[in-house]
Formats: sequence, C-alpha cells, structure tokens
Amino acid sequence: MRGLLAGLERKNGWTLAEHAGAVSPDGTQRMLRTADWDVDGVRDDVRDYVLDALGDPAS
Repeated sequence: MRGLLAGLERKNGWTLAEHAGAVSPDGTQRMLRTADWDVDGVRDDVRDYVLDALGDPAS
C-alpha cells in the first residue's frame, strides 16, 4: 500500500518491490497477480487505518 501511495515516478512490480526493500519483484508480482482480494474487507481496513491516522480523537 505504501508503494502505491508513494511518489514513485513509475509504479510497477519492480519499483514497488524496490520501494519495499525486496531484492526482486517476484513476491510483489505474485501477490498482485494471484491474490484473492476481499474488496469490502480491504476498503474497511483502509478506512479504519485512515480514521486512526487522521481522525479527530475527540469525536
């Protein structure tokens, strides 16, 4: 997720893997190509993360 949000000039398997500190893009490409994503679950996780990081603690 950080790689996708990073200000990288290009975003592909290689650049995302390098940004994550990986030696090769194999794991990143495998995840992007074969992972079974729960769209609603990812949305909820991202929403919770954003609220924790940026939300008003008083509300």
